[in-house]
Amino acid sequence: AEDYVRMARAKGLPSRRVMFDYAARNAILPNLTGFAMSLGFVVSGAILVEYVFNYPGVGYMLLQAVSGEDYPLMQALFLLITVAVLFAILAADIVTAVLDPRTRTAR
Repeated sequence: AEDYVRMARAKGLPSRRVMFDYAARNAILPNLTGFAMSLGFVVSGAILVEYVFNYPGVGYMLLQAVSGEDYPLMQALFLLITVAVLFAILAADIVTAVLDPRTRTAR
């Protein structure tokens, strides 16, 4: 156990509160970061789903741009996907800083 969990138990807090307020906040951090980083894989899955079900979307548009060699459209879509992934990672970093006080200040 981490020191902050031991300290919370030593304070006499109920086990449920220790688990949800102290341990669960830090246990969710790697999952949050992994979710933000996997946003690029979501786009690749969208390409497949949109192609199979003939659903017009960004993934299908990207597939049409690749097959039609439309380089400006491909660049715009790659930029859009990259910016979306960057914003997701930035949001994950901000939420991590809110949830984990150890990451707020660097020395």
